[in-house]
Amino acid sequence: MMRTGCKAVLSVICLGVANLLPAQAPQVRPLVAEGGECLMYAMGLWGDVYKAKAPGFSLDVRVEGEAKAMSDLTAGSAQMALLARDASPEEIAAFSSKWGYPPTRVAVAMDALVWVVNKDNPVKKLSLPQIEAIFCAERSLGWPREILTWGEAGVKGAAWTDRPVNRYSRTMDSSVMGLILMFMPPTPPKQPTPFVSDAMAMTEALAADPNGICTANMVEVFASLKAVPIVPPGSDTAVEPTPDTVSSGAYPYSRFLYVYVNKNAKKGLEPTLKGFLAFALSQEGQQLVKAAGQAPLARDIWALNYLKVTDRFDIDSNTLR
Repeated sequence: MMRTGCKAVLSVICLGVANLLPAQAPQVRPLVAEGGECLMYAMGLWGDVYKAKAPGFSLDVRVEGEAKAMSDLTAGSAQMALLARDASPEEIAAFSSKWGYPPTRVAVAMDALVWVVNKDNPVKKLSLPQIEAIFCAERSLGWPREILTWGEAGVKGAAWTDRPVNRYSRTMDSSVMGLILMFMPPTPPKQPTPFVSDAMAMTEALAADPNGICTANMVEVFASLKAVPIVPPGSDTAVEPTPDTVSSGAYPYSRFLYVYVNKNAKKGLEPTLKGFLAFALSQEGQQLVKAAGQAPLARDIWALNYLKVTDRFDIDSNTLR
């Protein structure tokens, strides 16, 4: 009887202590995001900020390559495939064959092709024909001569007129190559040209070489570098690649960055994934895109992709036209 009574008292005490302890956050299955490097900075920021808003939320971001990301999305081992391109017809067919519907593509940010130099380089602008004359063995865009010095590239001043233009190139497996193939003519590069393996190697090379120039993603413009303003075709005015000029289309050499997801048309997105993507597309989430060094979506593109995620059109459609 005494033992039974003690047990009852202990149960009451334990229950009281448990009520005093802070409630544990509900455990949520981690979201897995895979793909190339294009969205890694933004994903990291989104994940860190969203954790404070959604107790128990966790995000596993993996640089696995875009093809593997789509394969794992199809298999169900990843919930987000991060692509700087459209999924291929073969990738869409493989997904559709397994799930009975195609994957849903959601644009979440924008990136741009830029040309970077040492921050102390005084070059004020370049055009695409000039860039071709710097990097390529042929000049299909019409620049009259090969560019070998910064004086020939339009830089004024005795200290720069005869300085050589030192070209650096990105490796074929770099995410920059997709942008290069989108906008640069398919002419062979000049040889020899030193290769830099990634953004950090490029930054180190240009920081040590005031005469250097390299092609990069917008997100790779670090403090030691500067992006050269580019003169668009048919214009005389150079445009600096900034989040605002990329979002507006004033800087023309840009692309969308996509998250491909598994969205059942009848059931919609899984709640955790839906909440996270809705945050990424929120005003706060799009400001974090700028903090990551990329460009947020224009208002009309944002509204259409927000609709894909939330199934709500929270905007006056008249303001989009």
